[in-house]
Amino acid sequence: VGQEPSGLAVNPRRNEVYVVNTQSGTVSVIDASANRVAATIPVHRLPYMIAVDPSGQRAYVPNSGSNTVSVLDLESRRQIAVAGTGEQPGIARVSPDNRTLVVTNRGSSSVSLFAIAPADAPASEPALRLRAAFPGCPGATDAVILPDSSKAFIACSAGHQVMAISLAAAPGSWAARQNPAQMTDHLLTLLDVGLTPVHLSMKPDG
Repeated sequence: VGQEPSGLAVNPRRNEVYVVNTQSGTVSVIDASANRVAATIPVHRLPYMIAVDPSGQRAYVPNSGSNTVSVLDLESRRQIAVAGTGEQPGIARVSPDNRTLVVTNRGSSSVSLFAIAPADAPASEPALRLRAAFPGCPGATDAVILPDSSKAFIACSAGHQVMAISLAAAPGSWAARQNPAQMTDHLLTLLDVGLTPVHLSMKPDG
């Protein structure tokens, strides 16, 4: 593959594996049936990992050297959009409902939340739109999202806390109708844990 492969992800719909090549600034597409590299997609500087959406149509690559996240069309195997993040973005997570992209920014100790455009959105609508940003998470690294897409938890690795964020519910949904506060993204709390939390894992049932 490329130089310094780091992040890996699988496509939930097609038999493909994606490899992020940090020093090459590319993503290698591996055909897992034939065990061969089928394509190479250029992204930006110093990508680290990749997140594939539940539909298997798009992927998101944080570029830590350019403070951006690349949006990849996995069918055409090309970059279709770029959005600005905080400094040194490292981890991206797609919510199970495919409405929100959570990006942790290690350099700026922050978290960026992006609204993901639906697949049938008009071409004039951006693929990613910055919806909210939350500072105060020193060395933000890993992130997990509840199965119902209602909350995200972020490890603040340069401190001793985990940030909990409420994710905005879909307009018109039951959650939004029941609680107006669910209409917007907002900080819930900072949980005191041990020193240097770096990895989070979620039970399948949340």
